[in-house]
Amino acid sequence: MSIVRMAAFSVAFAVWGVACGAPAPGPVATPTSAPEAATVASAPAAAVASTTAGGAPNAAAVATTTAPAAMSAASAAGASTTAGGKPNATPAAANATPSAGGALIEAALGNLSKTLHPYPDSASYTQPWIDAAALIWGGADGGGALLAFDWDTLDYRPAMAAQMPRVSSDGKTFTFTLRGDLTWSDGSPLTADDFQFAYEQGDREDNRYVQLDLLQDIATYRTPDRQTVEVALKDARPREVALGIVNIISPVPKNVWSGRAWNDAASNPEILHPSVVLGPFRIQDFLIAEHATFVPLDRYYLGRPTVPLVEILANQQPTVAYESLKSGRANWVHALPPAQYEEAKANPELSVKEWTAANAPYRSLEFNLARPFLSDKRVRQALAYAVNRADLLDVADQGLGVPQYSFVQPTNQRWVNNGVDRYDFDLARAGQLMQEAGYRLQNDQLLGKDGQQVRLQVVYPTSSGPRTRIAAYLQQQYRQLGIAVDAKGLDFNAYTDQVQGRHDFDISLAAYGGGSIDPDLGVKAQLITNGQQNVTGYANPRVDDLFKQAAVELDSARRKQLYDQIQALVNADLPSHYLYALNSVDAFSNKVHGVTTHRGNRLDYNNALLAWSVDQ
Repeated sequence: MSIVRMAAFSVAFAVWGVACGAPAPGPVATPTSAPEAATVASAPAAAVASTTAGGAPNAAAVATTTAPAAMSAASAAGASTTAGGKPNATPAAANATPSAGGALIEAALGNLSKTLHPYPDSASYTQPWIDAAALIWGGADGGGALLAFDWDTLDYRPAMAAQMPRVSSDGKTFTFTLRGDLTWSDGSPLTADDFQFAYEQGDREDNRYVQLDLLQDIATYRTPDRQTVEVALKDARPREVALGIVNIISPVPKNVWSGRAWNDAASNPEILHPSVVLGPFRIQDFLIAEHATFVPLDRYYLGRPTVPLVEILANQQPTVAYESLKSGRANWVHALPPAQYEEAKANPELSVKEWTAANAPYRSLEFNLARPFLSDKRVRQALAYAVNRADLLDVADQGLGVPQYSFVQPTNQRWVNNGVDRYDFDLARAGQLMQEAGYRLQNDQLLGKDGQQVRLQVVYPTSSGPRTRIAAYLQQQYRQLGIAVDAKGLDFNAYTDQVQGRHDFDISLAAYGGGSIDPDLGVKAQLITNGQQNVTGYANPRVDDLFKQAAVELDSARRKQLYDQIQALVNADLPSHYLYALNSVDAFSNKVHGVTTHRGNRLDYNNALLAWSVDQ
């Protein structure tokens, strides 16, 4: 967090929110495009606290409605994991005794996905895609791949494979035997041919698969017979990375897709409305502006879900989503907006699940390095120094998170480097760096090299209230540097297209989450030159080389040293400024049963939907 998603671990988002979000557990971190916690209206700049040079909030700009006191991720009420992602002694309990019969209805905080393609490109790999695709292409737990990632143990287990793979003596070749009970939704057998067909399509550069970077590590992908998949890597890799890569491919029904256009929805209706799927659900109704409904498959190899129907309500504004939950129109809100957190906790009809995930969703500022002003790292560093993370966390997300200083979440204790440059709030240092970069302040305006005031455009999805408030905060903070900021809120799909599709932005307010806790399987695609998720245009040959070294380093301690170096280099270059990692918060009606927390960022991981039930 292939079916990106679910195949390799594997990882995404999450964006869920990031980032992702995001979200299904495949190697790719959930992208910036996914909607998440939001408020109904865009907060005006005057209603968001700014931070002065003295470090205190600017009294004239403080919001009329103050946010609740900051809350640490480790101490949040109801959290079932520690900041390090390890279970607490007393995990959060499941909702009470199940009673089957009712539909599971999620009030989604954004649009439905534009596509249900099993192999999305980077612009389509969003939280809405994950929400829908996970239901039809194998489940968010990774059931649509050879292996699944267990978010309790943080390790792989067999899924569509009958057992863990046989590994060659040189550590490069992995041989899987498929289970004998695999079928597609139409009853036709699911065989190794469907894996082979999917690999051949995903590996084509012109098909723009979001995990194409990882497919390049595969030397050969063979299916000697209908029950066997043999994957050979170019180099021996650490166990968790090797399993993530060989597990990237999820099957596509060859008999249905063969001969059809892979990317042209006009000539291939399977892209928007797949007729043959894996499960655990199939599409019943999909109206992109309204809702989508899914019904369970009897043939799904891991068992039939208990709930008779899953419905996703599209484009619910946060207060509307919460009201839908209170009224009973919906019974689940994923990534509960911070503005509704306290009320939901106090509502006896609701159950709020709060936990700290090892792959926690996080927020960042993405700089477009193709813009002349932002191409100078001293400018990017100055912009980072002008932000007070603690104030911003309170203003935007009501303190429900912890500061983040690198591309590895602070909750991911296995790989985080706690010694990187933090760029703690320092307006004086920010001004000094702007001067060193050749810009001068005159009459409270920072003048560019053309003598005109520097202007920046900050883009964000209007479905996200926190990012709306971050944009307003940046307007005030950067004004203190003499920079004029235009905050441009966009419809979710338009935002995705502008940032990930056309790369037409100055600063993007990103939200990532989910995905693999291993940097090679997740965030690497955002940082290597021409990576599939690299929207900033960042290119550092040394970083590329260190990622290559870390990918094949078998000694865990040495590998940790390499990732520490990468984090230090990236933080010095600062293509993105990392702000904070968020607590994960979902709200359910008390009629939903069987929900438990774990160490992943989505509660529907680990075959969860097979165990959930809803009262009538």
